[in-house]
Amino acid sequence: MEGAAETQRVAIIRDDEKIDAAVVVAAEDVSGYRIKTSPRLVDRWLDASVRLAGSAPVFLFIIAGLLTWALMGIRFGNSDVWVAAISDVQAILCYVFDSFLMRQLLREYSEQREAIIEIQSRCNSHQRMIDRVKKKLGAEGVRRVSEKCNDEPLAPLDHGLRTQSLFSRCIIVSAKTFGHVISGGLYWVCIFIWLGFGPHCNWSNRWQLYINDATSALMILVFAFLACLRECYADYTNTCLDAIFRLDSTLEKELRRLSEDDLPNQMEVWLPPKENSLQVVIFYYADIIGTLVGMIFLVLVVIAWAAIGPVLHFDSNWWLLIGTYAGLVGLFDSFVLRNIQGKVHQYINHQIRIVEKDDLGLFAGLSLAVPSTGSTKRPSLSQRVSRWMDTVSSHLFMVIAGFFLTIGCLVASSAMKWSLTGQLISNVPPSIIETFFMLILITGQNDAEASAHIDLTNIYYRRQRLLSFMKHAKEISKNGSA
Repeated sequence: MEGAAETQRVAIIRDDEKIDAAVVVAAEDVSGYRIKTSPRLVDRWLDASVRLAGSAPVFLFIIAGLLTWALMGIRFGNSDVWVAAISDVQAILCYVFDSFLMRQLLREYSEQREAIIEIQSRCNSHQRMIDRVKKKLGAEGVRRVSEKCNDEPLAPLDHGLRTQSLFSRCIIVSAKTFGHVISGGLYWVCIFIWLGFGPHCNWSNRWQLYINDATSALMILVFAFLACLRECYADYTNTCLDAIFRLDSTLEKELRRLSEDDLPNQMEVWLPPKENSLQVVIFYYADIIGTLVGMIFLVLVVIAWAAIGPVLHFDSNWWLLIGTYAGLVGLFDSFVLRNIQGKVHQYINHQIRIVEKDDLGLFAGLSLAVPSTGSTKRPSLSQRVSRWMDTVSSHLFMVIAGFFLTIGCLVASSAMKWSLTGQLISNVPPSIIETFFMLILITGQNDAEASAHIDLTNIYYRRQRLLSFMKHAKEISKNGSA
């Protein structure tokens, strides 16, 4: 991928009587962060659908639907249709949300990658112009300006007109509970309690359907919650990027005033790290899930399922069939989602480290103290466990394990000739595992976003200090020329 930051143009008017002096007038306001829309109609439609899926109305509608289903259980709890209905609804909804979450992840990665490339492009221009300013100031001038800047306090990140809604704040706070390691532990406690009732229920199909319904309802909630959470985090990240871009553009203009530089910002090229062939195949599979192809395939599957309804007399086997299919696909997709999430965060972190390295070079050349908001406290036990789980669950080998687990469920169900019990084998274990992986996705998202926001805040503070340096340098330059 390649990109260049928008060049901040300034008009330089020279005084004929005094050639060394210059008056600079800004031609326009500084540039903030703007998300580039895709030129393809299909991509724009998919992105709009993803944003809608992660909106407050959709989330509240799903909550209302789950509550309605639960209340209907008081009257229809003994009905096989009621028991199977939540599994089918979960299967279809989660299949759709699988595609939406993958699309959401890839879209945010693309947007953040482009933004960081533009920051790198502007940073290269800063380096060129700062070298000119240093020559003007001389070693003594640089030292005097640095001493002034190092003592100045830093202002908090400017959110501009972008403010978080009450709903967004509630979602982000709730995510800390959902994604906590204790929540994952409680989930498995509930699973073991269910297993403990197995002998009492004679390991019956009804006993299996109980946990299938419970995990199906929880999975719908977690999928919808995760879609909302990512949109909330994306909005906040865009707010941080907008603040950085506005400050960076202001810094660029100040540098152009001092250095009288009018060269445009150069194109920056970023090449992703090389991956092995299996990881590349997973990327291609993820790309298919997150495009229109995945949605079309889902529609075809639902049509085929509805078409065989009369053949199976719409019995409980037929009702479970779509849940079985989507459960197996969803099981494997959950491993892929976690792997892609880990890779995306790894790539973004790698780009941010490059920006940080370039910034540290600038600060070293100007003898400036590097501002930082990073915590020096040792991570808590829950944080260390969460990070260990993130690392293990996103590993490539886990995707391979997920593939063989899916094949194992298929073989077991086929050996039982896809009877009710056979289908439940391909419903219950995948549902339990997929729900747990969705909880881990929330944990991984929380940790990655917390780290990214610290990095973005540090980038903002570094530009704030550089801007302060340039303003003091401008004063010294004026006094020197006077």
